[in-house]
Amino acid sequence: MIKRLVHSLSSLTQISALLRVSARPQISALAVSLCVAFLGVSSVVSTAHANNHEKSPEATQVKEKLLMDTDITNKWYKVPNKHIVTFETHYGDVVIALNPALAPHHVKRFRKLIKSDFYQQQYFYRVVDGFVAQGGSNESHEPSPETGNLKAEFVTPLSSSAVVIEENDMFAPATGFLNGFPVGIDSTRNEMWALHCPGTVAFARNSEKDTASTEFYIVIGQAPRHLDRNMSVIGRVLEGMEVLQQLPRGPIENSGVIEVPSDKSQIRNSYAGNKDTSGKQYYIQLPSHPEYQKRMKTGQTLDNSFFHDKIYSPRPIDVCYYQTKTSSTPWN
Repeated sequence: MIKRLVHSLSSLTQISALLRVSARPQISALAVSLCVAFLGVSSVVSTAHANNHEKSPEATQVKEKLLMDTDITNKWYKVPNKHIVTFETHYGDVVIALNPALAPHHVKRFRKLIKSDFYQQQYFYRVVDGFVAQGGSNESHEPSPETGNLKAEFVTPLSSSAVVIEENDMFAPATGFLNGFPVGIDSTRNEMWALHCPGTVAFARNSEKDTASTEFYIVIGQAPRHLDRNMSVIGRVLEGMEVLQQLPRGPIENSGVIEVPSDKSQIRNSYAGNKDTSGKQYYIQLPSHPEYQKRMKTGQTLDNSFFHDKIYSPRPIDVCYYQTKTSSTPWN
């Protein structure tokens, strides 16, 4: 029996829930939705530029200057090393930033599993085009107290650090960011919860709410926002969306589950903390950053010569499309 996200499509319905299946993994290639292409490419380009930039002495000086800028804390969230995990795959590394404020017990379990090498030599055994890449043991491991079920952490008390970007979102009273992580916000209930934007990392479960244990998934397609407030989200991808997009896909008639996964689907190694030993840091852009403010304003007002029909502006902002960027070199 395994935990998985059910994503069956018909002309009338789209159902996505986390359930068990009785099959062993496999996969096939991935397409990039327009939303993922925009967000993933922008983050990858930003990071690639940073990596090349850091190779010169001049780059080091610039980076040091940026880090000394007292205003940098108002523009970037520096991800603590202990909140970083890395998966090594056939196509490259996937680096993830965890956020204990969203689901502390699930984050703790995830880090503990990685430290114990639980995911090593396991697979991304279920990859559904435009939806998720799901990984883990496919519940083929021996049960233990360390892999037992966890109580659901779908919502958490509203943090004073949460920033509202849009009111009256389609799925929430308001949406915004907590240290660069997209969240839904309900001030009347004093609650917030992580959104299922591209790059979101969460635990899979059965139909019963308190059944997440070891399996996880990463959103690789359009935002499946109907899962908001129903899954325990632990973080977001910092680097490696292009890696996830190359994973083999599973057959749609088998809900994306790969019967016999190959080494191209394998999680070769996993690391708790920063795998990079050169002192590399990771940052998530805050919505107060001038570049994000400009990007958001353009999205609302269409104030750009490219746009000719602005009759319905100002337009609402979809935070999953206008996500904050990630980088290893913060810039002003």
